[in-house]
This record gives sequence, structure tokens and C-alpha cells, in this order.
Amino acid sequence: MKENDNEKKLIDSLIESNVAVNIDKPIELSPTKAQRFSGILYTILSSFLFTISVFVAKQLKVELLNALIPRFFLHTVILIIYTKLIKHYSLYKKSEKQEMLILFINLFFGTTGFFSFFHAYRYLPLPDLTTIRYTQVIWTTIITAILYREKPTIPIIVAVLLTTIGVTFVAQPQFLFEKTSNITKNNIPTDYRQHLIGLSIALYCAIALSIMVVSTKSLLSKYKTKPSSLMLQFTFVSLCVIIIHLFYKYYFINDKIQSLKKDFLNWKYLCAGSICLLQIVSSMLSQKAVKREHPSIFTICRSSDILFAILLQNIFSSEKSNFLSLFGSILVLTSILLISGFKLINEKKSTLKM
Repeated sequence: MKENDNEKKLIDSLIESNVAVNIDKPIELSPTKAQRFSGILYTILSSFLFTISVFVAKQLKVELLNALIPRFFLHTVILIIYTKLIKHYSLYKKSEKQEMLILFINLFFGTTGFFSFFHAYRYLPLPDLTTIRYTQVIWTTIITAILYREKPTIPIIVAVLLTTIGVTFVAQPQFLFEKTSNITKNNIPTDYRQHLIGLSIALYCAIALSIMVVSTKSLLSKYKTKPSSLMLQFTFVSLCVIIIHLFYKYYFINDKIQSLKKDFLNWKYLCAGSICLLQIVSSMLSQKAVKREHPSIFTICRSSDILFAILLQNIFSSEKSNFLSLFGSILVLTSILLISGFKLINEKKSTLKM
């Protein structure tokens, strides 16, 4: 039973890491200190590469969905080569109706959750968006506890309360903070309605990705679906969604020639598209980290996205985070540390008993 529990937790971490290649190899936690340190280093570097790619693309004023085209195209090609030519996996298999339903749920919430992150960045500063997105850890815990009828523990209850308070400080609703608003360095108030739209999209992102993690866990454990096959389906569907979005945008809405030149045929798009390719490297580093590090430690280190977002936003951008927003981010980060640390301690105690 203990081995099964550890396997399930490792699966959750794999899904979080958005692995690119070699995902189907067995995962072994490294016993050496040097390898454990390398796992932490890989995780932090992976977080930094993903965060900086999103930040730089936004600072270049390039539509993020446009910048992701090279990333998803190359990622899909890599996964096709790996799954079909190297591993010789079947890209399609006959499945039960229940498995097909879970697969649809997985792809729908995974794709919409991922794209809602980039869409919410139109309305929110990166630190606020990243903070709301990482409440996913808490939502996943709540959904899992409901599905498996687990009794809530004190650390989980405290973590949920800290997350709720933290998100409230980040959101800063007007009925609670009438005299406080997110302001830029030049003290220009942000549009509260747009801020609220961004918060709603970011919250959906966190919940949708939580549902994706839970459904993926079911597909991998119950139906023995190959993780790389799931990743290929996700990247391929995401690429199709972007292409459909672009076709609709440039065929029905904008002037085709002028818009294409403005959005794609310039040095800014070339830079943004190139730097978004770092997300593939980020995925590969995450995979290496998962193979070397404990899932709870991986989750803690991965939440460094919040810290990187705060640093990049406040050092290189004219828009600064106010005190309440920073305090809210710290509370959410604390809740992630609490719940991950609690799981780590419980697993160590169970190991010692066995």
C-alpha cells in the first residue's frame, strides 16, 4: 500500500512539471545529497525559465498566444518522435466510455486552464496572477479529499485559511479595501473591473488545473495511460486551439495582411517566440527534478514561481506591487510550504514505522 501511495504522489508531481520527453521511464528518488541538491536546482531553474519567458514576452508587448506557436509546434514534434518512433506507442486505442469521459475532462480543463493563465495576464500583474494560479495546490488537496473522503487535518485547514486570506489581499475587493488599490509606480490606479476579470480567469485557471491533475491521476493509475501520450494529446490540442483562434482572429475580425505583418513579421515576435521555447527546456528540467527529488520538496521549490514573478515585476517593470499584494503572496506561499511539509513529514513517519 505504501508503494502505491508513493507512486500516486509521484504521478501528481509529474503532471505539475509538464514533462516533455522520457516521461515514461521509472522514477527513482536519489539517495545521494549531491543528486538531491541537483533536483532542487533543476526545479528552481525550471521555474525561473518559465516565469521569465512569460514576463519577457509581455514586456515586448507581444500577444502571448501568438508567441506560444513555436513552443507548441516544436513540443508536439518532439513528443510525436518520442512516442511513435522511439517508444512505438499507439497514438489511438479503443477505450471504455468512462475512460473517454475522463480523458475529455482532462484535455478540456488542462487546455482551458493553461490558456486562461496567459489570458489572465492581460489584466493582472504577473505576481498576482502567479499567486492565484498556485492556489491550485490547495484546490487539488480539497478535491482529492472530497473524492476519496479523507478527513481534513489541522494543517490542511490552516493552509486553506491562509490561502483564502492571501487571495483576498491580492484581490483587494473594494468593499473591504475602499482606500487601497493596486497602483503603479506613478500612482495611477488600475481599472478595478479589469482587475476583477483577471482574478476570475486566474481563479478558474487554478481550479481547472486542479481538476486536470486529479483526472490525470485517475487515467494513469486506473487505466494505465502512458504519461507521454497524455502530454502529446495536450500539446497537439493546444496547438490546434491556437491555430483556430488565429484563424478566427485574422479571417473574421482583423485586416489579414496588416495584422499579420504587425503581429508576426517583426523582431519583437521573433524574440518572444524564441524565448517561449525555454518552456520546453523548463519541462525537461522539471522531469529531471522529479526523478531526483521528493514530490513535496518539488512542490515547495516549484512555488518559487511566485518569488521570481515578484522580483521581475518590481525590478524591471514600472508597475509595482503594493504591500497588501506582497503580503497576500507570502500567505499563499506559506500555505504551500505548510501543506507540502505536512505531507513530507507524514510520509517519513510512515516509512519509519514500516
